[in-house]
Amino acid sequence: MTADRQSDTQAAYTQIRSRILDGRLAAGCPISPRSMADELMLGHMPVRSAIQRLVVEGLVEVIPRKGTYVTAPTTMDLREIFEVRLALESTAAYLAAVNGATDGLMAAADQLRRVVDDESTDLHAEQRIGWAFHQEMFSAAKNERLFTSYRVLRAQSGLAFNELRHDDATTVRRGTLEHLSIYASIESNEPEAARRHMWNHIIDNTDARIRLIRGQQDKAS
Repeated sequence: MTADRQSDTQAAYTQIRSRILDGRLAAGCPISPRSMADELMLGHMPVRSAIQRLVVEGLVEVIPRKGTYVTAPTTMDLREIFEVRLALESTAAYLAAVNGATDGLMAAADQLRRVVDDESTDLHAEQRIGWAFHQEMFSAAKNERLFTSYRVLRAQSGLAFNELRHDDATTVRRGTLEHLSIYASIESNEPEAARRHMWNHIIDNTDARIRLIRGQQDKAS
C-alpha cells in the first residue's frame, strides 16, 4: 500500500469512526462504501479498507446479501458494557481520590456547581459538562492503562457511550448532584467514598438507560 493510500485510509477511518461515535451514523444505519467515498471525497479502496478496520473493531458489521451496517449492540452487550464501565469508572474515582483533584477536574466541578447555583435549564449543556467530568476524572486517576481500557471500550461499544440526551430535568439534575458528591470525595481524598459514589452513579437507572438505547435503535431500524 502506498503512503498516499495509507494516508487516505487513515483519514477515512478517522472520519467514519467519528460519525459512528458521535451518533451521526446511528446503530443499524447502512454504510455504502461508494456513497461514503463520495461524501468524504476519497477513493473507494481507502474507504473499503477503513470500513474493514471498523469491522474488526466491532463498530461495523457486514451482513451477507444485505450490506454493511453500523453495529447495533444487543441488550446483553449493553448490560456487559455497563458492567465494565462500573469497574473502570469506580476504580478511576478511587485513584483520583488517592492522587487528588487536578485543575481540569476542579474546573469541571466548578461548572457543575454554577449550573446548580444558577438553576440552569439548559439540559444539553449540563449533560456535556457531566460527560467532561468523567473524562477529567480519568485524567486525575493518572493510570494510562486504565484510561486506555476505557477508550477501547468506547471504541468497541459506540452507542452506549454516545452522548445520550435526557429531556427529563430531574434525571439530569440528579446526575449533576451525583457528580458533585463524587468530586467532594475526591477533593477530600476519600477513595472508598469516591468509589462508592461512582458505583452508585453508574448503576443508578442502568436498566432505564439500556431501554433508552434499545428504544433509539428500534426507532432507527
